[in-house]
Amino acid sequence: MHRHKHVEYKAGATIEVINCIPKGCRVGERKSTPEEIAESNMRQAARKLARKINANFKPGDWHVVLMYKKDRRPDQKQAQKIIRKMLEGLREFFKKSGFTLKYILATEYLNKAVHHHLIINNVNDGKRTTTDYIRELWKGDEKGSKHFIPLYENGEYKRLAEYIIKETEKTFRSQDSPVRQRYSCSRNLINPKPQIRMRETKTGWKKEPKPRPGYYIDQDSLYNGTDKLGYPYQRYVMIKLNPTDEDWEPCQTSPYDSDD
Repeated sequence: MHRHKHVEYKAGATIEVINCIPKGCRVGERKSTPEEIAESNMRQAARKLARKINANFKPGDWHVVLMYKKDRRPDQKQAQKIIRKMLEGLREFFKKSGFTLKYILATEYLNKAVHHHLIINNVNDGKRTTTDYIRELWKGDEKGSKHFIPLYENGEYKRLAEYIIKETEKTFRSQDSPVRQRYSCSRNLINPKPQIRMRETKTGWKKEPKPRPGYYIDQDSLYNGTDKLGYPYQRYVMIKLNPTDEDWEPCQTSPYDSDD
């Protein structure tokens, strides 16, 4: 019999599946190189962020890129104060309209003009939407252009997560960075937890897994190979064919924000 660990992360319209060898069944682990560790850390960071985006944001929500005027660009510390003030304004708009603000924020400034990536939930108070709130707050003084990018229809946001992690890889490690995190987010976001089971099969896990009813497998996500220690490893993501609002669990609300 083959014994392995089966891990699932339910996040919005997606289910991430990982099959791997448990520690108790491993023999002769090899050491990873610094390059392998760095690459693995970036992959893990991107997957963690993708789960958080998938679990809390859905089609209709926004990825907003906020820029500054070329001749009025602030330094990184000033930019953090400006974006925090804007988030406070957004929170007030949402609260007055009976909504709760949800967001993920990342700032990039190394080797390029300082700018912010804001993933935010879309609301409609009957007169204005999230985009109207942002347009009202992001104007005048040093504030520049606003780019509104709707989130993908399938509810799977790994490419957006990978882009943000890549964008901020150097920034958050910089000694002069005003924040030492890749991104920050509102406390009310769901953080998907793993569902872990131990399984025993005659031949091990299937190299070509079948999706559960109502889902399909993102073939770009399917990986059959080894982990960083050289042990057999499989990962893939299932996406719901016809997601509905019920696939996104309601989150707990909080008036405070924290870094992640």
